[in-house]
Amino acid sequence: MTTFSALILICSLSVSASDCGPKNAVDVIKVPVTNELQCGLMAQSALAGNGAAFAPRPGKEFVKIMCKRNKTKGTH
Repeated sequence: MTTFSALILICSLSVSASDCGPKNAVDVIKVPVTNELQCGLMAQSALAGNGAAFAPRPGKEFVKIMCKRNKTKGTH
C-alpha cells in the first residue's frame, strides 16, 4: 500500500521556489512511494531514468520535489 506520493514539479524560473506547487507547475509527475524517505530517492531515480522526458529547459525551468501523504478513506 502506498501512503505517500513523490511529486516532481517542473516550474518556470518566473515562479519562486517557495511558490512552486502542483497548481502552478509547468508539469507534475507523480511517483507512488511507501514512505517519506523514499520520496527523494524515488523522485531522483525517476528523473535519472527518464531524464530527457522530465528535464527542465535550462535557463527557463527548475525542478522541485515534494512529498505528499495520500488521502485515505475513512471508515464511518
